[in-house]
Amino acid sequence: MLNKSSLIKTIYFYLVSLIALLMVVFSTADLINLGLKTWVFPKTNQNYYGMPCPSQVYPMPVEKGVTQATATVDYVKQCEVDRKNQEEMAIIQNQRDAIRDISMIVVGIPLFLYHWITIRKDKETEKA
Repeated sequence: MLNKSSLIKTIYFYLVSLIALLMVVFSTADLINLGLKTWVFPKTNQNYYGMPCPSQVYPMPVEKGVTQATATVDYVKQCEVDRKNQEEMAIIQNQRDAIRDISMIVVGIPLFLYHWITIRKDKETEKA
């Protein structure tokens, strides 16, 4: 029969082991997801909510002294700049996600192993 402090210690070690294992599992799954979206299915990273730059620009209001052709060219250039900025932001976000996931794995594995090995040693000690 376990005394109160031994029971609390056992619960603590199992709980920390579970949390560390979940950290590793979810981070690994997220890294796999990120890898699949980056190399296997790259079109999933495209922004499908944003407005695409139109191939034909409908007449738009122009400022006084600016021709429609100049306004159209400026609009298309701005659309291209916005698209490149969105692509760059997606790359930055993917890198942040990868760093977070790798950090969780690097912390989670030793945390899990330490606590799980301690649990196993305590079990062996109780049997002996």
